[in-house]
Amino acid sequence: MFPAADRAPARPKHTDPEIVAGLTRGEGWAAADLYDRIQPYVERTLRRVLRYSGAEYEDLMQSSFERIIRVLTERSLGGACDLPTWSSAVAAHVALDALRRRVRERKLFRQEPMIESLRANETSPERTVEARMDVDRVQRIFGRMKLKHAEAVLLHDVLGHDLAEVSELTGVTVAAAQSRLVRGRKELLRRAHRERRSS
Repeated sequence: MFPAADRAPARPKHTDPEIVAGLTRGEGWAAADLYDRIQPYVERTLRRVLRYSGAEYEDLMQSSFERIIRVLTERSLGGACDLPTWSSAVAAHVALDALRRRVRERKLFRQEPMIESLRANETSPERTVEARMDVDRVQRIFGRMKLKHAEAVLLHDVLGHDLAEVSELTGVTVAAAQSRLVRGRKELLRRAHRERRSS
């Protein structure tokens, strides 16, 4: 242990509005505090949507932070939305963009997806392969869906935001968010049935 006098002072914690204000003024501490505040949420969101890690995952982490900082310095979030929730939605959008891009490029999932919920001692190799194929199929379908529908399903059903939060995060009314969610679920099921018939 270092003597108390030798320890670096702990960086003071700032509120979300203080962090945003610091960013717009270009203060160095604000970027560091922003990273500390939202990094776990961005990482968890990308992992839940994409289910893998690697070089491309690190690029998407970087893209998420770049988009977050760009938006925060260009416009105000307003008082209704906290940084972790809003940043999670931005990361979900970045992940969805990546899925759509892979579908367009027909290079879907070069790396094997990571199924965190499976343990080798609790499942057979056949079930592991089956589960990985299921994840691939769902990701592929999300990449082909209408963006606003896929975004609503991801935010609500995958990330667990309620309809009021989905409404706030996507800039539409609660009724519109609910409509997008219903349509998104229908589109997801329709595409899943179509893919099952063609396989």
